[in-house]
Amino acid sequence: MRVVAYVRELPGNQQPDTAFAQTERIRRWVRDTGNELVATCEDQAASSPTERPGYRALVEVVRSGGIDAVLVADLASLASDKILQEIILRDLRSAGVTIISTAIEDHELLHEHSDDHIRVVVRDVIAKVTEYRDAYGLASDGSSQLEAVIPLTPSHSSDPADVVVELIAPAG
Repeated sequence: MRVVAYVRELPGNQQPDTAFAQTERIRRWVRDTGNELVATCEDQAASSPTERPGYRALVEVVRSGGIDAVLVADLASLASDKILQEIILRDLRSAGVTIISTAIEDHELLHEHSDDHIRVVVRDVIAKVTEYRDAYGLASDGSSQLEAVIPLTPSHSSDPADVVVELIAPAG
């Protein structure tokens, strides 16, 4: 299996593992399992998702194809809170990769049928948002795939419910 690793040292003392310790756990896992480590993407003390060039690089490697899994030392490397973790996990899975953690305590959390109630609720909300966007023609990036056009011609009706809406596909 071809894997790309992601390592992130959290700001302050939020995580006991340094980037070096995480990298060593990942290398040991790769060696012990016989998988192929294609790349390691790393962020140092990045606090917000927009300040993470290593994560952006990870996403680009995944998008380029040929990667079977993303490997982390633990889920806290992806995000410190469960909500953002679940969003990241959903995005990576939708790109066609498996997420693997070297931390045994994360294995149950990575299953779709986890007993962690917060994760179950977050997964349900994410699924409902996706279902809504799919049903109403919204792209996953929030941009509209269909455009509503309301003609500005005067109506002869006094009923405000008599509005004609024509849906057209955007140009391009």
